[in-house]
Amino acid sequence: MGLAADHAALLRAVAEALLQARGRIDGVEAMFSDLIRQTAPEDRSAALTQAQSLDVLAQEIEALSGVLQRLGQGEAPDQVLLAVPLANLSVRLGAGVGLNPASAPASDDVELF
Repeated sequence: MGLAADHAALLRAVAEALLQARGRIDGVEAMFSDLIRQTAPEDRSAALTQAQSLDVLAQEIEALSGVLQRLGQGEAPDQVLLAVPLANLSVRLGAGVGLNPASAPASDDVELF
């Protein structure tokens, strides 16, 4: 691929920053869990749905970090997309650059708690 060293380093640095952001989301999720326990029973279903959205966001951030890390290591974009664990994210990313990761596995998709 011939990625310039400074570009590769930047991709890896952004990947690390995303992982740190994902770690901060874990703290927000813990706080949200505490709030859900204090929520009226009739409102818990809506609160849990919102909490699951936060969990999906965390998983997407982690997957994007992995994409940047692998690109920063010089891997080909089509191979990187095949390794994205969230199939819908892989398809969206591929469409944005004209790649079709149709053979990306659907397993290991979003895990909801």
